[in-house]
Amino acid sequence: MDALYQEKILAHAKASRDQAPIDNADYTATLSNPVCGDRVTVKIAVDDAGAISNISTEVRGCALCEAGAGLFASTAPGIQTKDIFAVTTGFAKWLKGDDAAAPLRGMDDFTPVRAIKNRHKCVLLAYEAAVNAIGEAER
Repeated sequence: MDALYQEKILAHAKASRDQAPIDNADYTATLSNPVCGDRVTVKIAVDDAGAISNISTEVRGCALCEAGAGLFASTAPGIQTKDIFAVTTGFAKWLKGDDAAAPLRGMDDFTPVRAIKNRHKCVLLAYEAAVNAIGEAER
């Protein structure tokens, strides 16, 4: 794996570990990857306009899972909750190679992972937990 990309992925992983937990979460979900045992808990606070205002993630998993959670925590604030599914789907499609451009800044840091299909779930776990949290609460 290219050293530059590895450094960027590890920086996202560190950001995930350095997050402060939030107490005022409007949405919370925990999601596990049964294949590898990764587990992510996502807590999301939303402002009055329906945009994500704060996020915290708790990860028990590999560096790619931590990195995906760190990326999610850094890019999700400001996104409307109704758009989280589209962001997650767009990231998954880009990882698979279906889209040429990464949907949000920082996602292209995961370019080396595109070729490793069995690791996509690790990177996407925090995004999928957010979709579950918001989707369950909206039903």
